[in-house]
Amino acid sequence: MAGDKEQACPSPLFRRSMEVKVEEGEEGTILLRGHLHDHREGQPLHVLETELLVRVADGVILKAEARMPGAPMPECREALAVVGELAGKAILPGFSEMVRGVVGSSRGCTHLANLVINMGHVSVQGRAAFVRRHFDEDMAQEQLAEHAMQLGLVNSCVCWREDGPVMRRWRERQSGKGNLEE
Repeated sequence: MAGDKEQACPSPLFRRSMEVKVEEGEEGTILLRGHLHDHREGQPLHVLETELLVRVADGVILKAEARMPGAPMPECREALAVVGELAGKAILPGFSEMVRGVVGSSRGCTHLANLVINMGHVSVQGRAAFVRRHFDEDMAQEQLAEHAMQLGLVNSCVCWREDGPVMRRWRERQSGKGNLEE
């Protein structure tokens, strides 16, 4: 039944695709490039592009820019200016709420806010990949543990729960490390 309706409908009523890529920047930074594409009844509606330059050590946004190659109304582009206000802010717990209050406000755009919030989540993986690439295993584990605490990852999912596998391995690693140093 549902399949029959899908075949009869030439295109979905609405489709959103979002992509975030993380590249290595210069001097301990990562560059996040986010793209959001909305189509309504097969026609482009929103085409948003955002770049965030983030310092790996503390998650501070050094530069924030956005473009709107496609928008339903010319006035939508007025929202682009508020993205620059994210420079100097850190991607830490509370980031999503802050973005909703700045980028998702009456001066901004809710769709742009959704993209930036997603980019904040992705930055965590980008920072971890950077650390794994640039530090030996012991230093990488220390850095990742520090980032996990800074980002409030403990108890954020089944793997990161206090008695879960990630925390158990880190405790075992720390206790083994202590024995080696004594």
